[in-house]
Amino acid sequence: MRTRSSLWSLSIPCATLALAAPLAIAARMPAAPAPQFGSDAAIPAASLTAVAPYTARALPIPAKAFSGQSSAINAGGVSAGWYQTLKGSFAVSWDAQGHMTQLGTLPGLASSLANGINDSGAIVGFAFSNDHLTTRAFVWRADSGMQPLADLGGDASLAQSINTAGTVVGWAFDPAGILHAVRWDASGNLTDLNPPGAISEALGINDQGDIVGWVFAADATASHAYLWRHDGVQIDLQTLGGPGSQAFAVNDSLAVVGVSDRTPPLAPVAFLWTPANGMRNLGFGSNSQALAIDDRGRVAGLRVIDQGVLGLTRTLATKTQVLPDVAPDKSPFSGPTGMNLCGTLVGSSSSPDPTNGNPVPAIWKKAKCD
Repeated sequence: MRTRSSLWSLSIPCATLALAAPLAIAARMPAAPAPQFGSDAAIPAASLTAVAPYTARALPIPAKAFSGQSSAINAGGVSAGWYQTLKGSFAVSWDAQGHMTQLGTLPGLASSLANGINDSGAIVGFAFSNDHLTTRAFVWRADSGMQPLADLGGDASLAQSINTAGTVVGWAFDPAGILHAVRWDASGNLTDLNPPGAISEALGINDQGDIVGWVFAADATASHAYLWRHDGVQIDLQTLGGPGSQAFAVNDSLAVVGVSDRTPPLAPVAFLWTPANGMRNLGFGSNSQALAIDDRGRVAGLRVIDQGVLGLTRTLATKTQVLPDVAPDKSPFSGPTGMNLCGTLVGSSSSPDPTNGNPVPAIWKKAKCD
């Protein structure tokens, strides 16, 4: 699926929207290309098409859990994510009826999180020690359980997304502590995607094998959203006028979404990039990011406001829609991170249970499939 987790996000100034992935600057990096800024004019709705309302509900987690997230959902309505207790974090899946299954963890690592799922039900993520000093990418399948994926010899790796063919993308550290975007094929063979001397992460993949993420090049001041096409062509997607950007998801039409800085002092915004039009402001508003896009062009993401976090979705034919919260009587907090072709969204939202105010795994549905 073409989604990403909000746990690992921005290395650019918009890092306030989510936790930044660790960055270790390499001594030698490829030179940054000359800036070619995209359009900061917000994309308008093509029509005033009526928007079908969403309903929100929490996905079940154990009573001892105090937070969690559903990270991705497949065409069959099976979603993958995690919940957290005082003993650690635990990767889980939920079937279309909401029944939860524990995915386990890897030997020697107490915790695990699930980030992606494909239509065959294969799930990817990472297991980690509770001191967060060691992480290991995994793939989980119903017939074999959780299995570790090969790494680059460092002490950390993470699998972020998996497509229909079983190709997985994510990142791994090498022995020198340099962060590399990587790809695993369906047999688990690893390919290093990192441009020479750079640091990078791969965060999304479509069913054609096109990959998106970010690259931090030599002489650059921040990361740039980046596209590794399945034919071997690599493209720096540039920015909306600011120093940095990151891409989180790509659909089979090669439409890419993410977040970009703008010309200071303007706040970062969600973007949509296409081969025909380049990078454009998606229209989610200031301090927003787009985290998922489906093959019909529906985009999901979030916007940070003074009162909390708004979950957002739109197509190019419809205006931006604010998603309902699981607990509408609390300050707004909803963050969709994945969707399927029906337009069903998953992520996290504040909930009355538990009462500590932490977000819990959530699902948003419409009465009919898109």
